[in-house]
Amino acid sequence: MILKKALAAGGIALVISPMMAHAQRKYGMAGCGLGSVVMGPRGSQISAYTTNGTSGTQIYGITSGTSNCQPDRKGARSEAQESFMFSNYATLSKEMAQGAGTTLAGLAHVLGCGETDLAAFNKVAQTEHHKIFSSPGAVAALETLKESIVQNETLAQNCKYASVSSTEGVK
Repeated sequence: MILKKALAAGGIALVISPMMAHAQRKYGMAGCGLGSVVMGPRGSQISAYTTNGTSGTQIYGITSGTSNCQPDRKGARSEAQESFMFSNYATLSKEMAQGAGTTLAGLAHVLGCGETDLAAFNKVAQTEHHKIFSSPGAVAALETLKESIVQNETLAQNCKYASVSSTEGVK
């Protein structure tokens, strides 16, 4: 009985995962290429696939970054921020508590803060340390840090990639 439930849950996850990833792309299941430009993500994927296959534009698009074959920069930036936070979570907690450190400076850089903003970034991170790390997990801690940055007038203007919505919807 438990095995059947586990298999059913796994099957559902396999079906839903591609759908969730598909919702963020500019193309449908046929992939990027001229077919995706003509048909869009919700159009006939058979027609998109046929167009991609007969025109050869999918291969060209992948190698040149055209025809919807270019990664979403904002999504890639969010993934880089989350990956950095996840990989350096313990060190960042320590350095934020201290208000300085090379890993903390690296996080400031990943969030688009300039060298001139590093002191203000470190101060906000130190002041908000308890609030940031009371959040459950690296992504939640990152979002809480971004909220604190946005509330600081100088950092809100100068930390280009610290908008709070940049990791929303990503688990």
